[in-house]
Amino acid sequence: MADKNKNKDYEIANDVPNVDKEKFTFVQQDEKIFDKKFETKPVGYFKDAMIRFAKNKTNVYATIILFIMIIMAIFVPEFTTKRTSGTESHVRYMPPRIPIVENFGIARGYEQIPDQVVDRSTIGTIDDYPELGLPFADRFDHEHIDVSTLENYTISCTSGDHCYGGQGRFQALEAGEAVFQSGLITFEFENNPSLEFIITEVTGDNTDVEIFVEYDNELVSLHTFDSDGEFSVDINDAIGEDYGTFTSRIRFEMTTDSDESFYLELVRFLENGSVVDEDDVIDVSNYSSIPNSDGDLNGAVERRNGELLYSSFEYDRYTSRYSTRSVSEMSGSRFDEIINRNPEACEVVSGTEGEGSWEYAEGCPISRVNSLTEIDRGEITTRIYDVEVNYMVERGFDSIPYHFFGTDAQGRDLFGLSWKALRTSLLLGVIVSFINITIGVVYGAVEGYYGGKVDLLMERFAEIISRIPWLVTLSIMVALLGSGLGTLVVILIFQGWIGISGVTRTQFYRYKGREYVLASRSLGSKDSRLIFRHILPNAIGTIITASILSIPLVIFAESTISYLGFGLGHGTTFNFLGVEFSGVSIGVLLADGQTQIGSRPYLTVFPAIIISILMITFNMFGNALRDAFNPSLRGSE
Repeated sequence: MADKNKNKDYEIANDVPNVDKEKFTFVQQDEKIFDKKFETKPVGYFKDAMIRFAKNKTNVYATIILFIMIIMAIFVPEFTTKRTSGTESHVRYMPPRIPIVENFGIARGYEQIPDQVVDRSTIGTIDDYPELGLPFADRFDHEHIDVSTLENYTISCTSGDHCYGGQGRFQALEAGEAVFQSGLITFEFENNPSLEFIITEVTGDNTDVEIFVEYDNELVSLHTFDSDGEFSVDINDAIGEDYGTFTSRIRFEMTTDSDESFYLELVRFLENGSVVDEDDVIDVSNYSSIPNSDGDLNGAVERRNGELLYSSFEYDRYTSRYSTRSVSEMSGSRFDEIINRNPEACEVVSGTEGEGSWEYAEGCPISRVNSLTEIDRGEITTRIYDVEVNYMVERGFDSIPYHFFGTDAQGRDLFGLSWKALRTSLLLGVIVSFINITIGVVYGAVEGYYGGKVDLLMERFAEIISRIPWLVTLSIMVALLGSGLGTLVVILIFQGWIGISGVTRTQFYRYKGREYVLASRSLGSKDSRLIFRHILPNAIGTIITASILSIPLVIFAESTISYLGFGLGHGTTFNFLGVEFSGVSIGVLLADGQTQIGSRPYLTVFPAIIISILMITFNMFGNALRDAFNPSLRGSE
């Protein structure tokens, strides 16, 4: 067998081609070779961690965004104090208005106003849209309506002051007399006024209806009917006058022996044989039941097939709210406060003084005093002013301001308030996380280092605490301590430390058996030194990552609790290192906005976006730290 293998090796050796020895030369035979000096600097632990941190560009950008948000939460509230403090009901629920973006028709400060009753007298007054009508001016100033967005539409109606057309049902509720009366109508005898009636569906065989107008303090009968029909009455003939004017109501007196009714199809007012304005008379809503001669309200007015004319449009809230407005009842103290705050600008313009009225110079928040009423209350005289106020000047603005996120129910700027709320949420998140980290690290270090029965007992205790449902914990704490800041902190700490303790325990099991720990123990080191000088520093990377990731979890938990109404709230304040913090957090803003989510979504959307971006960037920052402090990746590219 050995000879066989030897022959095989010989055959393989003979297969190697013959090479001339002269073709072989020594390389670097005459050169002296030295070790080269390192041209690069040694990379330390933290520098290597920063290199790994910067490798993931997405995490870097997220970290930049996170720190920008933190800086804004610190400084923005300081520059928006005037807009976020106090209550300004006049500018409540302002829609978002953002510069530049508004030029594209987005966030331009206009609010969509639906379902507003149209003032029919305005139909035909809009040059470009003569077929459309505007809402009543006492509710919306026509000057601030974007007529290009104006729409009119009708819905069916059976009642209401502005329900138009259809047929009116006039009913006696019981046998006897029932009286119905219209609105005021002006009659001019020179124009030969007349009335046309269409009566339908007169029920009952013993139902008589007499129509009256009031002239010269007496009721004048125009017509009597007891069945359906069309009737025309000449007012001149009925009154017996040819000259003059009088204003009256049309009166129906119904006499019946049971609860009968009749339908008024049409009442038309004519002058010189032509219709004047059907809207003024035909509208059955002008009629109402009034007491009869016995003082009883025995009638009821209903309608069928009526129409209600609605409008929808976009309304400029900024120009309407920050322009000059009338304040009919301003107290004397408020008036004096405004004048004393602007002594130089508020000088009375000479020649404008009248009986209880005068004007102030341009630049004064109060442009004009229309009237002054003094009420004598014994030793005190109360002053009530009717004034014209330029709200923009009164609030100290040189031009109409921008509210990037709009305003809330109290007129506070939501942009500044959101960052103020974020500052509160961040502070609570950092404080509570610091407490949770401290408890968790100490607890996890003890159970991980000693192990055995100590670890078993401590781990079972942590499991029992973690198994208690969150809502049960919330209910018990609120029942025992009530709602507020203290209760909120206790709830967040109650189970918040368990996650950190678990991470710390795992790391101590990983490192406590290493050679350097055993060597230090054999040299007589105490347990505390082994824990805090040898094991903990090596496990700090993983613990830091878990700690950073716990901050957004605390913020989210606080927002949830405050959203449910058990945490912070309006009017709550607390001091930290001499700085007073508002009780408004992101959760409080979300709770405020939930009731307006359908009509004013911006109250919820913007705080929700802020908390979402904060959560995402915090988590990405934590993931970046996890990769940076992972010792297994040290030196990797």
